[in-house]
Amino acid sequence: MGKKLHTASGRRFILLSLVMWCVTILFLAPFYVLIIYAFKPREATMLKNPLAFPDTLYLQNFVEAVQKSDFLRAFTNSTVSTVCGVIVLVLICSMAAYIVVRRGNNRFYGIWQYIFLASVMLPFQTIMFPLYKNLMNLHLLNSRPAYVLVSVGFQMGFDIFLYCGFIKTVPVELEEAAAIDGCSRMGIFWRIVFPLLKPVTMTVVVLSALGIWNDYQIALVVVSKEAVRTLPVAQQSFIGQQISYLNLASAACLLSIIPMFFLFLFLQKFIVQGVTAGAVKG
Repeated sequence: MGKKLHTASGRRFILLSLVMWCVTILFLAPFYVLIIYAFKPREATMLKNPLAFPDTLYLQNFVEAVQKSDFLRAFTNSTVSTVCGVIVLVLICSMAAYIVVRRGNNRFYGIWQYIFLASVMLPFQTIMFPLYKNLMNLHLLNSRPAYVLVSVGFQMGFDIFLYCGFIKTVPVELEEAAAIDGCSRMGIFWRIVFPLLKPVTMTVVVLSALGIWNDYQIALVVVSKEAVRTLPVAQQSFIGQQISYLNLASAACLLSIIPMFFLFLFLQKFIVQGVTAGAVKG
């Protein structure tokens, strides 16, 4: 009997391993194609096997991609917009979530948590045309502040939801002790509560940065002009109606991935803890 159980357990382990390897290959396949196209000349991908590994690393694709797409300007626009958006989101969402949680017994404040959560399900397409018209009337179209403002608005609901779940795990007794010592409400939050929110803050930083950095729909509507366009919008210049430069597009895409890759690499240990606390306690 024990031998049969051991055999069944071994088969189950082998089957699970095969499934995991298949899923891993499925997720890594797009990155393989991206890297192959980025390091191969256009002629090699058209005349030979496009998925074959390159004989030599063709770096000219990166040079042409930077020159033809005005990569440095788009990189600067994406960097400034992402940094400003993340800072605004951390400041506003943490304070809003703190008030919502600590005054949750009040019906007015309690309902706001569900309003913020409901905003996550609002698709951008439903308000795209009214948003464009309002920004045009306010003379904010094709400007960094407008892009940051719209991006913050769409990220805010989910970030507040995460903060609310984590703040519920912070003991109220710490705040009561600080209040007895004469600390103000703002002092309690910034000196006592906010330092304890480091895991969820790092989670918000990573997820918000990824959302703003990789966004295409909002950027295409709000910052479509060349002077203020971000990386996702700039990369569409390689794809035309008559001809497409997939090798240059792959090189530019690979360059744009690097900053977010390192950001995720350095802060990944906080993500699981922050998301889990926000989901379970929220």
